Amino acid sequence: MNSVLSVTSLNELAKQVLETGIGRVQVAGEIRSLSRPSSGHVYFQLKDDRAEVRCALFRNSAQRLRIELNNGDAVVVQGMVSMYTPRGDFQLIASHIELAGDGRLAALFEALKKKLLAEGLFDAARKRPLPAWPRRVLVITSATGAALHDVEVTLIRRLPWLQIHLLPVAVQGDTAAAELTAAVTCIQPDSADVVLLVRGGGSMSDLWPFNDEALARAIAACPVPVISGVGHEIDFSISDFVADVRAATPTAAAELATPITRSSLRSRTEALAHRLDQRSQAQWRALSQRVDEYSLRLNRVVRHGFSPAAARRLMTAQAALPVALGRILQPQRQRLAALERRLNNAHPRRALVAQQQRNARLHARLTLALSRQLAARRQREIRLLDRLDPARWHPRWQGLAPQIDARRRQHLARLRQYLAQQRQRVAALSAMLDALAPTRVLDRGYTVVQLADGHVPTGVELHTALNTAAPVALTLRFADRQIGLDAYPPE
Repeated sequence: MNSVLSVTSLNELAKQVLETGIGRVQVAGEIRSLSRPSSGHVYFQLKDDRAEVRCALFRNSAQRLRIELNNGDAVVVQGMVSMYTPRGDFQLIASHIELAGDGRLAALFEALKKKLLAEGLFDAARKRPLPAWPRRVLVITSATGAALHDVEVTLIRRLPWLQIHLLPVAVQGDTAAAELTAAVTCIQPDSADVVLLVRGGGSMSDLWPFNDEALARAIAACPVPVISGVGHEIDFSISDFVADVRAATPTAAAELATPITRSSLRSRTEALAHRLDQRSQAQWRALSQRVDEYSLRLNRVVRHGFSPAAARRLMTAQAALPVALGRILQPQRQRLAALERRLNNAHPRRALVAQQQRNARLHARLTLALSRQLAARRQREIRLLDRLDPARWHPRWQGLAPQIDARRRQHLARLRQYLAQQRQRVAALSAMLDALAPTRVLDRGYTVVQLADGHVPTGVELHTALNTAAPVALTLRFADRQIGLDAYPPE
């Protein structure tokens, strides 16, 4: 028969069994009933959905702790399983505690943020302004994400002739941070006018690649201004703080990259033309008033008579007047001609024609590539069907005909699914090309004015043509028809 134990002996025996049998462990759970007595020790309950355990963090270990503990924190506790013998309480003596899940990520985020802030990577003085007239935009994001579609739609709507280039990268997962860093590092000064680093919304762990220190330093060293549009409006990443401009969403990043839109450019051009016309008229009126004043003075001199010396001076001034007027008007004519050349060079029709030609080339390349790919797959299918013909098999393989036939049907089904996806892709690209066609503009109620030779005149050219003595033959192109008419100069 076993000897009778005292309560103290039993608890000490249980403590020895726990410490030697289980030893050091790592336990994940949520902090509850946190207390910090004046002794410097920390006591709390570590619980999950079904159980809880008493934990003690003694003063020496608590002083080495780098995080602030709070009720409700998800943590991972490292320590020794033991028992408090005076009360027989089972407990975990903690030696180290780390935040778990998003809490751990939040602590890492704050630590990196403080480090880079101290180094000056967030300073506004080192950030560059965005270009007012961007021509090329480089988008760094996933090639299959919704963020790319939102950015492209916004950029094309605001500036149809803008050149958009994509650097496809992974924006989530173990390799995302390295791919993002490599993409930003390879950017050269002539690669683009502005860079968009974008991604849709997600959890903190999903957006974590944009909190990578190497990526932050690559953004700071990028020779081209960078706009960071990561997640939704409430999401912030280290990339947002380092980038030259932070956007709330990918769509907002595209809007910030195009401060000048097609409509604002048209309004600005019209305003400049109106100002130029007003200034020219004002200068002409001022010159006319000066000529009238000189004429009045000349008439007064003629009526009252003047000396031969005054007559000579008058003849000299009269001969020099056309030259002086020419010198005054010549710079204005040159400036007017330069402005007209700039207006012609900046006319959206040129960029639209270039974009249409580029779309046509891309459509032809895409059609040829898809045709070749489909032809190659058909040839491969024919070879596979020929090889899968049971009549050509060795007799000992004849018994496997049903299984191989089933595999063949699965392969055909996957091939048909792939072909259907490619057809949908071609249809989507064709729809995008069709949306950019000039006829779509006419469908919305616009009209194209052409001269007799088919040339589409600018506003200045049409105004000049209508102010000639002869009528001007014009052709008005609508969405469904053309109308020819003769325009007469105003009376």
